[in-house]
Amino acid sequence: MAFLGVLGFFGKVPFTCSSEQVATFKDLGITHSSRYATHDVIGEQPVSEYIGPSKKEISFKMTLSAQYKSPPLLYVTVLKNMLESGESHHLCFGPEYMGKFILTGFKEDRRFFNALGIPIVTDVSLTLIEDESTTLLSALKNLL
Repeated sequence: MAFLGVLGFFGKVPFTCSSEQVATFKDLGITHSSRYATHDVIGEQPVSEYIGPSKKEISFKMTLSAQYKSPPLLYVTVLKNMLESGESHHLCFGPEYMGKFILTGFKEDRRFFNALGIPIVTDVSLTLIEDESTTLLSALKNLL
């Protein structure tokens, strides 16, 4: 039996690459942004005030293939349950722990089917948002 190379995970969804199974991520995008308030000033341009950081948003894609022991319908069912639960899940890419994130949406593109009409290759695109409980401020509040 070959060693199952785990490249990371999102909740119950592992990212793997080995001779036994392939379910990897690609096109990883991380959005960092800040929040600003705008104050109107009579006779002048509005003044912007820095409020603080926004939550991180993460997007990535996965290609799921029954040929590589990543049955699309199984993964899509798990993702649907994660989406509908509204719960946050731990996210890790390689050695980098990102924190807890909420799945806000995913798109599936069913590309190939077997003779019974069951999808055997599906591309999924996931969109996640950082859970507020993973911020440094909330972690400090929990300590007090």
